Amino acid sequence: MKLSKLYCNDISFHNIEFNLSGISVVYAEVRSELAEKKNSHSLGKTKLSQLIDYLFLKTINKDHFLLKHKDGQDISIFNEHIFYLELLLNSGKFLTIRRSIQANTKISFAVNATSVEGFIPPTNWEHENLAIKKAKLVLSNYLMLDFFKYKSYDYRKAISYSLRTPPEDYSDVYQLSKFGKGRDLYWKPFMFDLLGFDGELLLKKYENDKKREDISQFIVTLKKEYSIKVEDRDDYVAQVKLVESDASEIESEIDRFNFYKQDKALIQSGIEEIETSISNLNTEAYNLNYEIDKLRRSIKNKFAFDVDKVNKVFQEANLYFADQLKQDYEALINFNNELTKERNKLLKDSLTKKSDALKEVEIRLIELNKEKEDLLSHLQDTDSFRKFKQFQKNLVKIEGELFSLKEKISNIDKIIKKEGESDDLLKAIEGTIKDLKKVYQHTEDNVRYSNIRNMFSKIYKKIMDEDARISWNINSNNNVDFIPPKVHGKDLDQKVTGKDEGNTYKKLLCVAFDLAILGTYSNESYFRFVYHDDVLSQQDNGIKLRLLHQIGELTRQHDLQYILSVIKSDLPQDENENLIYFKDQEIVLRLHDKDKSGTLFGIEF
Repeated sequence: MKLSKLYCNDISFHNIEFNLSGISVVYAEVRSELAEKKNSHSLGKTKLSQLIDYLFLKTINKDHFLLKHKDGQDISIFNEHIFYLELLLNSGKFLTIRRSIQANTKISFAVNATSVEGFIPPTNWEHENLAIKKAKLVLSNYLMLDFFKYKSYDYRKAISYSLRTPPEDYSDVYQLSKFGKGRDLYWKPFMFDLLGFDGELLLKKYENDKKREDISQFIVTLKKEYSIKVEDRDDYVAQVKLVESDASEIESEIDRFNFYKQDKALIQSGIEEIETSISNLNTEAYNLNYEIDKLRRSIKNKFAFDVDKVNKVFQEANLYFADQLKQDYEALINFNNELTKERNKLLKDSLTKKSDALKEVEIRLIELNKEKEDLLSHLQDTDSFRKFKQFQKNLVKIEGELFSLKEKISNIDKIIKKEGESDDLLKAIEGTIKDLKKVYQHTEDNVRYSNIRNMFSKIYKKIMDEDARISWNINSNNNVDFIPPKVHGKDLDQKVTGKDEGNTYKKLLCVAFDLAILGTYSNESYFRFVYHDDVLSQQDNGIKLRLLHQIGELTRQHDLQYILSVIKSDLPQDENENLIYFKDQEIVLRLHDKDKSGTLFGIEF
């Protein structure tokens, strides 16, 4: 699989058509004066690698340059950009990946028999706006890379070995910057696979190590939280027996207090009867108060009839108020007055009786409340009660101790069980270690590994005229270590030099490794491109010439696509110290720092 085209809907972006064979050069030239402080390293060479990675469906966050740089409205300056990456698949078809910035989690795919015309996006899309997780599965199926079949990871694990950027990605041949903060579990099994071994074997070792580590931490936490030791289990059992014996004795003492329980029941019954009587008397008192109030209001009401007022009303109406009628009214008034006197007399008698009855109720209520208070006092203050309560408190305390001891025993049993699981894992790990050591004892039988390191050594030898070898070993923790390649001098005793510790030499070791991997896997469906950013920087002129010659041979021999970025000052020179420029057809992107038009995106940020 190779890169065919990279383009964008924004006219300021420098669209790129890569060479499908041989070398593709991203060339940057410094045109500004030194005083202008322009830098050809900020033109987009490294951003190109990040953009390609983005189009290979890298998940990004707000710190990625495509989202980080905002305009005055706090919107990404790339918000309206839509990028397209066309790939030449190993099947011979062309796959276009479309991914915007505004909807960066929605991916579209189009497949064509030929490359699109110019930089015009396809019109028909087999898949549109797929969620990124689904899109990775679809892309994996399109790429059909043999190496990743039946693996627990996909193409993204290896993509960065085809997109190396300085300085971090050149600092270690095996461990890329994206693996720098992760556990060995996340990259070493993959590297073991890549070198031709069984990565699952190494993965199983790391996973079981992690499980044992988790168990160990669980045990430490339990021991610390409950202050327990496994060796104290039997002592805790003995303590439980003693405490249970004490509890049994106290329960027997409590059982002897049955008489108290009976007294208590009788007292409680008396209290309930008194409370019922008090309730009834309160109701009676309420009713008496109500009736007394009604009687008092009735006594206050008097018969009122004024004959003079009636006479006045007749006169105002020009009616005659006869004397006989007046006499009849006065007789009626006298009759009602007599009747009222008799009625009030009866009401007063009733009021006196009810008032007396109320006083009796109130006196009885006072007596009953006193009886209730005495019974409650007797119930709460007897010596038997105090003893009974003390025995109860002791029993509660002992039951608490018993629970604590049993919980400690239970947690010790959990620890013993976990230690058993840890022992089983240790046996599995020992089996894995045994298998790893068998593999280590027969590395010469691994054809793929032999091909990779033979090609690595040859490539480095042709570039540097020195020997370098890749190897691995099993460390003191019985895990695999990938040893940084050591450079050996030209003398007969092949002493190890310190050159591999320098940045420029590390870069060339990475280049040799990447090319050895691509060359070895070129006979199957795998990545067939690599982008080495700034690869010629700080190299001796002879090294540059030999490196470019070796790249040319390897790309032709293995049908590889080699993409490199270079600034003018890093170009190699001929014997007359004249710069050797790349051919026009080799340069796929020209950048300069005279103004923003010379940057990859046509803008400065």
